[in-house]
Amino acid sequence: MNSDNKNLILAVTLSMLILIFYQLYFAPVSPPPSDNQQIAADGASPVPSAVAGIDQEVLASSKKIVAIIEAPRIIIENSKVHGSISLAGGRIDDLQLKNFRATNDPDSPEISLLRRTGTENAYFAETFFTQITDAGYKRAIDRDLIWQADGDRLTPTTPVTLSHQQDGIEYRLTYQIDDDYLITITSEARNLSDTPMLVGSGTRVLRQRPSYSEWISYAGPMGYFNTSDGNVFLDYSDVNGNVSCESDTRFCVENGLRGWVGISDKNWLTAIIPAENATSDFLMRPVPAPNFETIRLQLDEDTLAEIDQIKTGNKQEGQGRPTEISSNQKPVELDNGESMSWSVDIFAGPKKYTVLNDYQDNHNIPRLTSAIDWGWFEIIAKPMLIVLVWLNQYVSNFGIAILLMTIGIKLIFFPLANKSYRSMAKMRELAPKVKELRERFADDRQRQQQEMMGLYRKEKVNPAAGCLPILLQIPVFFALYKVLYVTIEMRHAPFFGWVTDLSALDPTSIINLFGLLPYSTAFAPDILNIGIWPILMGVTMFIQMSLNPPPPDPVQAQIFRYMPVMFTFLLATFPVGLVIYWTWNNLLTILQQMYITRNVRRESLAKTGS
Repeated sequence: MNSDNKNLILAVTLSMLILIFYQLYFAPVSPPPSDNQQIAADGASPVPSAVAGIDQEVLASSKKIVAIIEAPRIIIENSKVHGSISLAGGRIDDLQLKNFRATNDPDSPEISLLRRTGTENAYFAETFFTQITDAGYKRAIDRDLIWQADGDRLTPTTPVTLSHQQDGIEYRLTYQIDDDYLITITSEARNLSDTPMLVGSGTRVLRQRPSYSEWISYAGPMGYFNTSDGNVFLDYSDVNGNVSCESDTRFCVENGLRGWVGISDKNWLTAIIPAENATSDFLMRPVPAPNFETIRLQLDEDTLAEIDQIKTGNKQEGQGRPTEISSNQKPVELDNGESMSWSVDIFAGPKKYTVLNDYQDNHNIPRLTSAIDWGWFEIIAKPMLIVLVWLNQYVSNFGIAILLMTIGIKLIFFPLANKSYRSMAKMRELAPKVKELRERFADDRQRQQQEMMGLYRKEKVNPAAGCLPILLQIPVFFALYKVLYVTIEMRHAPFFGWVTDLSALDPTSIINLFGLLPYSTAFAPDILNIGIWPILMGVTMFIQMSLNPPPPDPVQAQIFRYMPVMFTFLLATFPVGLVIYWTWNNLLTILQQMYITRNVRRESLAKTGS
């Protein structure tokens, strides 16, 4: 076996092993910590909850959280979301997305994006007031204090203002919501005393499980910081310590420049966007988790039942440490009768490109569409999504949109592919002559190569041209993979028949004869659960490769013969939308190659006959 064959076999084998290794060891992470565990503030081992003899300090801290959970609430309602705001601190910790379900079943629960304080999946946003003391920043008002509200329902036409007076300062929080996913909070402070006061405002988002590990999709804290030091988009797969203005000047936003900070899922985003004229310091940091069991012991059965039915819509929640991101406005001194106000927007909704792009343009929020994890192929993936969304407006089916887009891609590369396939067809016609040269100069490899290259030059054939269609397809393949996997437009998007979610695997499996046998195949790894579409892809790939000139080397020919089988197993682990694309692309390629091969053969016969 020569060195070329050894290298080829080694490359194919390593590629397959890497892909199989990923499926086995880098698929969705294991379940999160159990409910009776607490993440310690210093990163120590989880501490068992105190069911009996509760520590008084822990009990006092948990009582504040219980008060927030049980406090009176203001209803939030528009055409896209509904939920509530706790009057304890004005915390937004209850927000459901009306148009998105936890699973593909239309009767499944709505996505709960922001979730109740004190639960293992807690995820909330709040604006608060700050003061400066000898010990540094502190809250001006206890987080569990009940505010007075001037209404009981927040809608696009009815804003709600919370008010509270304390230590000679009148505090107000005014909430407004648009008809999509943006909540604007205006915080105001007025000094009614004779003593000058330093008052500031901050807004934070806290999530108990902020991230999970997937190489194809980032989830966790992220932000865009448009500062005088330059524009930078940052994300952190693991926040191990404070990341703030004090430690990095890129987190200091001033001089009218605007940035934002948020926590992202694959499909959802909660982001804090300060006003354009604000001087803000951004912060990302890990925080300790509360003792959930102690909190649950103090809740009644109805409240427990309500918070236990929360569905996040994620296949798995993160195992990262609880993380807080915030935007803080520096305190200003208020004399008697003086007032100050700060404004901040909170986006809480899906990472839908059209939604993010509208906010980016209409509200001047820079790089908000970058919250979508486009990856290395952003230059292809983003236009690809835009085209698919545009086509879907006319055909009302993203699967058909993929088929139409594939035709468009084939047309764009038609001249290059046509030249390549024509060269391959000529190679097929020259196969007998190449075989003859190999046999004639079997003992002189250098002379054999010279004679073959001379034949190719004489016939104007490029033996490497067959690689061009594959090279062109690779970036398109990975860009479409990214679009199918990370964009919410593809989530639960149906095609026809058994394909009800283009972003998921083909639900059929050869193990149970595609559903004819009455048992589940969940026990088998994805690479063995080969569905109908992967098999169709393998068949079309086999037909396509049979149209190519056979490799003159028998070992290479054997490898190429089994490639459709290997790719059938491999594609079984990819979203079915990608498999449909590949199958359809193969069919179009087969038609193109058959047409070109027939013409080349006709030309060859005419040349021989003359």
